[in-house]
Amino acid sequence: MKRVLTVGIIAVALLGGGAAAVAAMSSDDYEVGVILDSATNVVPGGTVQVNGFEVGRVSDISVEGGKAKLMLALEGDHVPLHDGAKVRIEWKAALGERMVNINDGPEGNAVIPDGGMIEGHMPVPMEFDQVLNALDPPTRARLSSLINRLDSTVKGNEDDLNRTVRSAGPAVQALGEVLRGLGSDGPAIKQMVTQLDAMVSTLAGREADLRTVIDQLSKTTSLTAQQHAALAAALAKMPGTLQTAGQTLGGVPDAVRKAVPLLKDLEPATAKLPNVSQNLRPLLTDLRPLVAELRPTLTYAQTLLNYTPGLLDTAHATAPGLNSAVSSLTPALSFLRPFTPEAAGLLSNWGSASANYDANGHYSRIYVQAGASSLNINPGIVPPGFTSNPTPLPGSPVNQPWTDAFGSGIR
Repeated sequence: MKRVLTVGIIAVALLGGGAAAVAAMSSDDYEVGVILDSATNVVPGGTVQVNGFEVGRVSDISVEGGKAKLMLALEGDHVPLHDGAKVRIEWKAALGERMVNINDGPEGNAVIPDGGMIEGHMPVPMEFDQVLNALDPPTRARLSSLINRLDSTVKGNEDDLNRTVRSAGPAVQALGEVLRGLGSDGPAIKQMVTQLDAMVSTLAGREADLRTVIDQLSKTTSLTAQQHAALAAALAKMPGTLQTAGQTLGGVPDAVRKAVPLLKDLEPATAKLPNVSQNLRPLLTDLRPLVAELRPTLTYAQTLLNYTPGLLDTAHATAPGLNSAVSSLTPALSFLRPFTPEAAGLLSNWGSASANYDANGHYSRIYVQAGASSLNINPGIVPPGFTSNPTPLPGSPVNQPWTDAFGSGIR
């Protein structure tokens, strides 16, 4: 039991000491140092970044062993640093001040204590003399000639050049601010470019789908443009339509008020409808066989209707000629109309005379005999006791003279 308590106390002490160390390293006093070959354009108070985030300042610059020693005061969520961290001096802008950029080591590595040293890297600055020494003699001669010509051109115009430089100062300063901002936001720009590259890669992989969407959008836009005129015409007619609908709806209350008394008057008849439906049920039951028998008739009627269009077409072609024939028969029918009784009596007498039968057949037989003796050679002399009326009125032979509706005789 005592052994367990002892181990627990030791563990608590170790955890407390570790937490205190971490707290001390996470405090505002956390500082690390770095040795560089050169610290050109690095100034006290300069910016310090960890993994692209600004976390501190350069607290001190000193010389140690012919090299520059920088002390970096850090704070925030990115401290303390871990073993494997590296320091690199980078341009903060295209011209002027530089900044310190730290790439932290893996989180699983040991923690660098407060005041510890980390590995640094400083690019060797390029001096103007080194640039000139890199040029060959002909190039240096041309450069010297160019500088002499520039001197002769500027000579006597120093005031104008100074005024030009002074007026260009704000523009150069603004350009410096832009370049400084680009240098400070380098990690953010890198992340944006990376995301843009991923987006472009995704779009390239979906090129066919994107082309289909664009084609469909183009067709939709074309159809919308084609329907623009029809839509405009429909919208132009809409006010009149709405006005007509308003008038119609305005008349609905009056129609409803008039319909209410009618519905009340129909209530007695509506109450009798259930009894009527009950009485109709046996009738409908009896009609079922009749409906079944009508099915063949309807089938034949369908066949007849199939021929009806042709018949109507034929009748349409025949009707004009039939109309002309009836029109030409109208005078003859007008002449024969007064003699309708005689014609009906003649047909009736002939029918009754020829309807009786004997052993040889009908009583009446008609023989047509034609010859010289059948000609009428009467010179027109009427024998005594006879009268002649060549134009008798209809019905005169039976002592029933008849005239038409106009009171006239034969015309």
